[in-house]
Amino acid sequence: MRHYRIVVGIDLTEYAEIVLEHALDQAARHRAPEVHCIFVREKQHRKRPIEELAQRLTRMVYPALRPFNEHGSSWRVRLHVRTGKPDEQIAILAQDLNADLIVIGQFGLHNPSDSFKTVPGRVLRAAPCATLVVGMPPAQQSSQICNACAAVREDTEGERWFCAEHTAAERIEHVVSPTTVWSGGSLMW
Repeated sequence: MRHYRIVVGIDLTEYAEIVLEHALDQAARHRAPEVHCIFVREKQHRKRPIEELAQRLTRMVYPALRPFNEHGSSWRVRLHVRTGKPDEQIAILAQDLNADLIVIGQFGLHNPSDSFKTVPGRVLRAAPCATLVVGMPPAQQSSQICNACAAVREDTEGERWFCAEHTAAERIEHVVSPTTVWSGGSLMW
């Protein structure tokens, strides 16, 4: 049986736990997942012994695996610490493993420059398989939600989206399909 292989780029920041959570969520969807967590030691970490970085990676990953160890016996997890450029090493590991998915965080979150100059952009360009980039939601929503519109959506279960004030034809073009339900082998409208 072939294992579904996921490569997870972990940078040991506060966002890494969220990236790991998304990767484990993807792994849980498969019968026999194989998860490879990788930390890449860059120039700024060269003074730190590779063993210390491996221990930090272990302390981050293993607690998240406890619930999965209780319920599944076909999981495989390996931890990798490599030296080099993160985008290159993540892509190389994924290629070496014939990975099905790469999961990375939106490193450079605080520097919204050209997307292909960031680590995720370079990983996306080099990735030999599907890639999930986990971003952080903005601290506050940039636009205010009309409470009346939200209530209309809730009350009509999504059949209508806007309140009377916001439904003027010249203001918004928005068509919503009826809810579809898959039931007993047939598509119901």
